[in-house]
Amino acid sequence: MLESETLIQKVLRKWDEFYLQWEIYTLTYLFEPWEKWIINGVILGILALLGFSSYVYLPGYTRKLINAFLPATGSEHHLHLEQLQSTGQMDFGVN
Repeated sequence: MLESETLIQKVLRKWDEFYLQWEIYTLTYLFEPWEKWIINGVILGILALLGFSSYVYLPGYTRKLINAFLPATGSEHHLHLEQLQSTGQMDFGVN
């Protein structure tokens, strides 16, 4: 009889599989551990800056994208944002 895995073991196994695929796709398995940290840090930094800048400089489009992935609250929230934009009450702080 096989022992059942706990939830933590399943999550750790999935994380290990994901990280192995990440190393293969980015070819970081060829580097030393300290080089992996630097490369992964740079990639994470670029993704963080991309997400932040898209939220700050493209707020309407970013909110529509978020609403597309959250359909449960998307329609009501989307209509409320359009009403605020049409009345001029929405200020993003970008000139």
